[in-house]
Amino acid sequence: MSNPDDKHEQYDAMLSTWKACRDAFIGQRAIHAGKEAYLPKLKAQTAKDYDSYVMRAVFYNATCRTVEAMRGLVFSADPVIELPDAIKSWEDDITLTGVSLDGLARSVVSNVLVVNRHGILVEHPPATGQVLTSAEATQLERRPYLVEYKAESILNWSHSRFNNAWKLSFVALAETTEDGEPQVRHLKLDNNGDYFQEVYVQTSDKNWVLSETIVPLKANTRLKTIPFFFGSTEENTGDVVAPFIEDLVYLNISHYRNSADLENGAHIAGQPTAYVTGIDPTYTDASGTKNVELHLGASTAWIISNAEAKVGFLQCGAEGFATLENLMDRKEAQMAAMGARMLAAEKKQTEAAETAAIRRGGETSILSDAVSAIEIPLLKALKFAAEWHGITGEIKFELNKDYLTIPMTAQELTALVGAWQSGAISSKAMFDAMKAGKVYQESVTYEDEQEEKENEGPVLGGMNDDDQPTSA
Repeated sequence: MSNPDDKHEQYDAMLSTWKACRDAFIGQRAIHAGKEAYLPKLKAQTAKDYDSYVMRAVFYNATCRTVEAMRGLVFSADPVIELPDAIKSWEDDITLTGVSLDGLARSVVSNVLVVNRHGILVEHPPATGQVLTSAEATQLERRPYLVEYKAESILNWSHSRFNNAWKLSFVALAETTEDGEPQVRHLKLDNNGDYFQEVYVQTSDKNWVLSETIVPLKANTRLKTIPFFFGSTEENTGDVVAPFIEDLVYLNISHYRNSADLENGAHIAGQPTAYVTGIDPTYTDASGTKNVELHLGASTAWIISNAEAKVGFLQCGAEGFATLENLMDRKEAQMAAMGARMLAAEKKQTEAAETAAIRRGGETSILSDAVSAIEIPLLKALKFAAEWHGITGEIKFELNKDYLTIPMTAQELTALVGAWQSGAISSKAMFDAMKAGKVYQESVTYEDEQEEKENEGPVLGGMNDDDQPTSA
């Protein structure tokens, strides 16, 4: 390793994909800002013309709506959280920054649904030498806490074998100092398998220097494990896996490019362009050659000596526009189908109601698989934090999965998701329909669901650059 901020090859390979997924989730504001990353410039297009080309393009944000729908399903019921009484108070501030365990879970779920990668580090304030009981330490907030890291902050990682056990032996995490300067934290196991940290900061000449070495202790004993837990929709080994919504994002961006061409073509075709044939566009007078000037307007007359001359206005046929519109319609249908498939398992054939009811009891969906995997790192982190604090007892953390038995047909769910993605129905109508379809528990109200959202997403079709965003 030549620099503390060196990247894993899997990180470099996936970084641009993560950005595309995050930008698609944010919506038109981020997609427009991405310029040629999402909308290539047309041949011979000036910078001014390209800016107008981008401005007219509309991003139909099916990605955000689909993720919001999935997240809404997961949190349509509160997570099941059981902690020993001695650490029950941790639930309200699991990060020592005011973020509750429920809030951390929502952040983890959101990040995994968008980029399929997240990390949680169990930390502990430095030891002071003062002997405290668990209750005293908790009261003084000298107890373990969880720190979350987004995919883009997990720069590098590796595993090694210690006494026949294959362990995470190195993680490099990008951070910032309190002054906003870049910082890299290394989590390591030494040759004896003991855990320690190294913190690197950048100097004014951009060189990295080691600023601090930290040796976390548990009852004055070195830890034998790096308490960092990867989160994704697959087995949490640390390897990068494809984002959950990657295919949907690519389709969404392709739809955006069609929109750019359609809006640009409509703009050009919507402006009348006169044409004249059969006249010499130049003439010669005493001062030299000049161009013929023809002006349009009610008070202007053209006098043309050539009887064979023709004048008129150029018109664009509807065929090209119809092709683009058909492409966009087809992609909207495909995006709706993708969203529906993420929410429920598909039926292979028409079947009797009794058979379907029995089979649905054992079905899992893409979303259910994701939720099951997302629970694992959170539960492991909680158990490690409790053990570090000397607390024993059962710990449970389970995300809602009651939405798995959905008595809607695939066609019904696809139509519902498509209507919501297009803005044809409101969030209330979407909620009512999904509640009727047993997606939400009977006790959950629309008001309950709205309280779980900080903001409602923008109306599909995107927002203009001058519009204020309505969701983060």
